[in-house]
Amino acid sequence: MRKKQFFLFLLLVTLFFGFYFLGKNNFFPVNLKLFTPQKLAQTYPSGTPTPTPTPKPLTFAEMNSLYGPCVNLPTLMYHHVQDMESAVGKNQVSLTVDTNTFREQVRYLKDKGYRTAYMSDVLNFFDHATPIAPKSVLLTFDDGYDDFAANAVPILREFGFVSSLFVPTGLMDNPGYLSWNTIKDLATAGDVVFANHTWSHRNVGANRVDVEREIKTADAQLEERGLNSPKLFAYPYGLESTWGKEILQSLGYELAFTTKPGSTLCEKQRLDLPRVRVGNSSLENYGL
Repeated sequence: MRKKQFFLFLLLVTLFFGFYFLGKNNFFPVNLKLFTPQKLAQTYPSGTPTPTPTPKPLTFAEMNSLYGPCVNLPTLMYHHVQDMESAVGKNQVSLTVDTNTFREQVRYLKDKGYRTAYMSDVLNFFDHATPIAPKSVLLTFDDGYDDFAANAVPILREFGFVSSLFVPTGLMDNPGYLSWNTIKDLATAGDVVFANHTWSHRNVGANRVDVEREIKTADAQLEERGLNSPKLFAYPYGLESTWGKEILQSLGYELAFTTKPGSTLCEKQRLDLPRVRVGNSSLENYGL
């Protein structure tokens, strides 16, 4: 029994000195460090990137300081105005405001004391610091669909409102679009301004040669009909490009509208202006 105890003691002593000398020669980590989960996370990061916080929107004062002079002028953007049954049949629901809803929206503006501004009011504000009347809005329509004349214009005239229509000139006189004769009649009344939306609704982010041809062709077709004053533009699909803005500047365009959301229009962003896309709900939901 004593022999067994002796051999056990000898084995333990051997193991102790063996681990000691191995640790001393860095073969075995004798001096172990215990890490908390928090310490491990700091020492061995997982590699997952830290989310980038969403930039805080600039205040009106900040916008005015950076890009001013600025004005709070909601610019409402529409496409089709028609009954939803027709929109469903034509697969145009996403771009449609129902005719009855549109009437209620225009009535809402009237009842709340809003007035529709002219594009010339914006230019006079930017260029001559002429104040824009409080509670003003701009009404804009894109693409030149035939339901603009059939449905939107009668309602606008009923309430005494003016508007701007951005037309891709090469699509006019095609099924579903306005005819040039109708455009001429609408322009004669003086309550609709017709403006450039390229020739074929081409993305302004395309190559420079195509973009220049698109803008210049529409520019010429509008001018020959006496429709391009003041010179206004809306980017198809809301997409911009450096060369698109350069071409617009070379042709003397004074205002250009995107689909970026916002109601603050600033002079130093006059070719990069925001709009408010309107859907089938009360304008109260859009901050008006």
